[in-house]
Amino acid sequence: MQKRIINKAGSGFLAIAALAVLGCGSAVNVPVAEGKFMMVKNESVSSPSATGGAGISMRSLWTVSGYKMGDNPLWTEKDARAMLFKSLDMTETTIIFDGKTCRDVTFQRETLKAKEYLASAFHTTPEALGIAEETLEVVKTNCDLPGFDQYLRLQERRIVIQLNGVFLFFESTINY
Repeated sequence: MQKRIINKAGSGFLAIAALAVLGCGSAVNVPVAEGKFMMVKNESVSSPSATGGAGISMRSLWTVSGYKMGDNPLWTEKDARAMLFKSLDMTETTIIFDGKTCRDVTFQRETLKAKEYLASAFHTTPEALGIAEETLEVVKTNCDLPGFDQYLRLQERRIVIQLNGVFLFFESTINY
């Protein structure tokens, strides 16, 4: 009897520890007795929406997924590789990248021909960057973070910035 009470108390402790470590909304199997498992699952935990219930949010989270070295970059391959998987957080009024934040950002979008724009702005070609689109959405901002005064929005929810002669490609990770 005493062994059974200890097993139940130990199982309860394991369940609480699993919830504390894994967080709400997680499921975990906790051993109850030899060969038997108890499922611990926390259902329907909600959090406030990013918009506060006022419609669709413009917030997007992005991750550096790749890069292309430009002509005569200031960075080395090692510097460019170190940027991989860094996150970018953008809202209707902020840009947060690499630990730096721009506030009260304004965004102006313009659709331009890829070949002409890339040649004049960055002295490169769509082919050199692996861009297949004939037109690009160029977004100009008042943000002073390097690379974010203007950036490219590509199809398939990708963004490209040029930073120290390296073109960083971002892919969307979450949109809410």
